Amino acid sequence: MKAWLCYLKTNPHDHIEFKIKLNELGELSRAAGYEVIGHTAQVRRKESSALMMGKGKLDEIKQLASDGNADVVIFYNVLTSKQKYNLTKNLQKEVLDRYDLTLKIFDLSSSDRLSKLQIELAKLVKEIPYEKLVTSIRYKTGREHPGPRSLGEYSYHEIVANLLKRKSKIVKEIERRKAEKTMQLSRRKKMKVPTVCITGYYNAGKTSLFNALTNLNKTVGPRPFTTLSSKYYLLPNGDLTVFLVDTIGFVADLDPRLIASFNLTLEDIWASDLVILVVDASDDLDLMRLRVKTSLDLLRTLGIGDRRIIVAFNKSDLLTGRQELMEKLNSLSPLIQDFKYCVVSAKMRVGLDRFVDLIGSHLSTENQAPA
Repeated sequence: MKAWLCYLKTNPHDHIEFKIKLNELGELSRAAGYEVIGHTAQVRRKESSALMMGKGKLDEIKQLASDGNADVVIFYNVLTSKQKYNLTKNLQKEVLDRYDLTLKIFDLSSSDRLSKLQIELAKLVKEIPYEKLVTSIRYKTGREHPGPRSLGEYSYHEIVANLLKRKSKIVKEIERRKAEKTMQLSRRKKMKVPTVCITGYYNAGKTSLFNALTNLNKTVGPRPFTTLSSKYYLLPNGDLTVFLVDTIGFVADLDPRLIASFNLTLEDIWASDLVILVVDASDDLDLMRLRVKTSLDLLRTLGIGDRRIIVAFNKSDLLTGRQELMEKLNSLSPLIQDFKYCVVSAKMRVGLDRFVDLIGSHLSTENQAPA
């Protein structure tokens, strides 16, 4: 299926970041199985409440998408129900936004019940207001209560009620699983074994690092978000014994509703004693800076203090040499100067012993720190 990409830039002074995000939208679209045939970006101080972009620009997109036989138009910006409805009607194409696209990739990667539950919840959170809008437009009769003696209800009431019922059922199951997880975390705390969580931006090599440290063979791949549910492993390494956790990757501009829907998975990060922020050292500098900032902002949003974070610069085997590494580290200094870090290559198993020593040293220091 062919996709045309769209980006509304509200900051006229942004000449770099929007290009990175538009490229990332292309990567995510291809990961979801779409062939990207082109893109349109518009600079506009404020988004249109009805159509996101200006009507003239939308007419241009419609023509370009039609000429390229696009099946879907994908917006980087998250659309309201009203915007999505109007855009679908106007463009006469399937319309997705970054939220929808991320969930499509999640769907392709999910294999366990918990992941599927959280994905469905995230879908319903966005689908319910949209379906309420669409069905009310289609079926509303204009009377307060249709039917004999005005005792009936609008058709959309039943549709929305079923969606709400499904959402309530999922929330209850997730709450039950959350209670079980809380008990599991409590039991682990009683074992006095520290929990170390590996996290960071998608495709930074988190699972590869997890495999290298544990000698396991968990699934890795080029598609983003290969890991959706956390994997725990009791890692005995000489004098250091920890629960090592591999969990979901981050993405820029993650919608708060997605964060809320995946709260159960993200709780593994919140409950850990130490968070390893994995960074792809082979990224271009501007991209690396954005991804480090995004990851740190999300960790802080989750309530992770900086003292609980160390940084692992992974994929060092893809660097041209030490000079490139030092240039990147110096440029990132304002973001990482307060963190301990190590340079590793999970693929080539380089720097792992030093990295394990850093984990042990940091945990020992934190345990001795005054409360």
